[in-house]
Amino acid sequence: MKKAFKNTTLINRTVLLVIMKSIVKIRAILSLLLIITFVIVTFTGIGLYLSPSGRIARETSWGLFGLGRWQLENMHTILGFIMSALIIIHLAVNYKLLLSEVKVLVGK
Repeated sequence: MKKAFKNTTLINRTVLLVIMKSIVKIRAILSLLLIITFVIVTFTGIGLYLSPSGRIARETSWGLFGLGRWQLENMHTILGFIMSALIIIHLAVNYKLLLSEVKVLVGK
């Protein structure tokens, strides 16, 4: 009877270890995607801030990194939405950690 219990405990530990490794991989992938989108959104935002107005940009064929103003705007908008979705997923995955950090800050 005890041997069967030990085997199931070993199986449970193995399954738990596999689940924990997959959660760590998901967190790592989310963090990497967030960093990549953050960098691109930051550069496109700076480019849009420094770019001339629409008419002047169109007449002078203004560009940054080979992209025109309209392409920068589209990239900035789309990646901004993707980044927002990734942030929501990141917060959902790290919900318990976030709560424990808030408890430490609040002092409860």
